[in-house]
Amino acid sequence: MYAFKHKLHRVKTTLRAQMSVRGSKAQPVLIEEISEAGLDFLCDAGAQCRIMPEERKMPGPVFGVYVNITFQLPGSDREVQSRCRVIFCHRLSQNSYRFGCEFHQIDDPDRELLLAFLRQS
Repeated sequence: MYAFKHKLHRVKTTLRAQMSVRGSKAQPVLIEEISEAGLDFLCDAGAQCRIMPEERKMPGPVFGVYVNITFQLPGSDREVQSRCRVIFCHRLSQNSYRFGCEFHQIDDPDRELLLAFLRQS
């Protein structure tokens, strides 16, 4: 299933977003790519430590971890909110990480807004 989702139209972005995990305070992240199925975001080491399970702090495949993401698409004054399942973590530098996520829960109006954005891009 992941192979199919990876082939969907992906749009490179620089969207600022807010991410929270397990009831923590929301913190800023940068959405680097987005598709109908999910998104990739960049964050610092502090966020990476909050996202990754205690027993597994090394980058690679991630299982059973969910984050809440809130972002605003260009040309819209409405915030898109989604619960996302984390798929992978890549370390880019000492203080920079990239997470790949798939949308797990997203309301229909938010999904329609996302699809309209993807069609225009």
